[in-house]
Amino acid sequence: MTYQFTELTNEEFDQFEKQHQLGTFLQSQSQAELLKKRGYKIWLVGVKETKNNEVVAAALVLRETVRLGYVMSLDRGPLLDFDNQELVAYFFAAFKMFAKAHNGLYIEVRPNVTFQLTDNHGETIGDKNTSFFDQMSRLGFVHQPFSDGFTTVASPEWEYIKDLSELSDEKSVHQSYTKNAVYYLKKNKQFGIKLRQLKKSDLADFKALTQKTADRLHYHDKDLNFYETVYDVYGDRATFLFAELNFNNYIQEEQQKVSALTAKLDKINQKIEKYPANDKFKRQYAEFDDQRQQHEKRINKAEEQHQQAGVDEVVVACALFIQQPQEMNYLFSGTDETYMDYYGPYQIQDVMINQAVQAGIKRYNFYGIAGRFDGTDGVLGFKTAFNGSARQLVGNFMMPVQPLKYKIYRLLKKLMGRG
Repeated sequence: MTYQFTELTNEEFDQFEKQHQLGTFLQSQSQAELLKKRGYKIWLVGVKETKNNEVVAAALVLRETVRLGYVMSLDRGPLLDFDNQELVAYFFAAFKMFAKAHNGLYIEVRPNVTFQLTDNHGETIGDKNTSFFDQMSRLGFVHQPFSDGFTTVASPEWEYIKDLSELSDEKSVHQSYTKNAVYYLKKNKQFGIKLRQLKKSDLADFKALTQKTADRLHYHDKDLNFYETVYDVYGDRATFLFAELNFNNYIQEEQQKVSALTAKLDKINQKIEKYPANDKFKRQYAEFDDQRQQHEKRINKAEEQHQQAGVDEVVVACALFIQQPQEMNYLFSGTDETYMDYYGPYQIQDVMINQAVQAGIKRYNFYGIAGRFDGTDGVLGFKTAFNGSARQLVGNFMMPVQPLKYKIYRLLKKLMGRG
């Protein structure tokens, strides 16, 4: 087979990525546009099979400045058939030459390839993909140690994913959840939380809530410009959502429920007076009275929150999603701690999972988790309610492009205490 390494047009790259099984928003034409708008230098490169001029490999290359040169990075790339040893070897040999021609100091590759799948307790499902490390080692790459913990600075090494391939409608989706998720969604429905898709003018409020959440959970949030650029670049494939509570509507609905229960209790009380020896009516009265007390508690709580908020409507949760042909991605979110008991995040996830199923998307990617299954990862605890599996990717591989210069670079880093 004869190959040619070349830069690809936006159209060539976009068409190839959208149909490739390893395709991801991080290796998309839209992501390339976002990075350019954010001031980064990027290329869309690929390999064509010369006989038919057919694209058989593609990669979004990001160049970042480091001491003594540049790092040429493929985040979740390249997109190619890793079982085709000839193509893989050709691509990386050609990419190394390309990187050197653009003053690359070293190459960094984080392939969109699974190392292992685990259940919700961290137990491996099937075999670990250890052969991939041997393959990359033969090509001259060195695997970097796996990182520990949750991050929003780089693409995560651990994700939580849900297979949608056997789901077809809302009923089958709900049956696929854990009992906890079903319970929280049932409670959420009683609160009358409404979802609203955001306009660009809403993104400052979106950012305020994601930042508040990031501060509480001690992780790095993206800046407002990032969210605005995502909105512009990804268009209809980016969904920004608010889950909102209207206090007046909610309190009115709860008061109506109290009134209905009070009327029912009056009728039961009449039966108790008429048939004092019949315990059935007493049990009914106790049951419905308990329901009334619960609704009254909700009213008291909502009235107090309404007064503290000083507005009639509040945002209880928000989230950003990016849709790809291969998967629906849940990326950034925020939750107001004051309103956690309204379970807004569960409603948001349920709506987007159903939207993915209706669009024929086969995988729902809850994105990053810490990779710890000892109960300390609250993010994992939330995501497992929707009943998926954890995915550890193969991680980060590095290859020097200019070996001597790279040794000096590593020495300088060590002297400066940066590894």
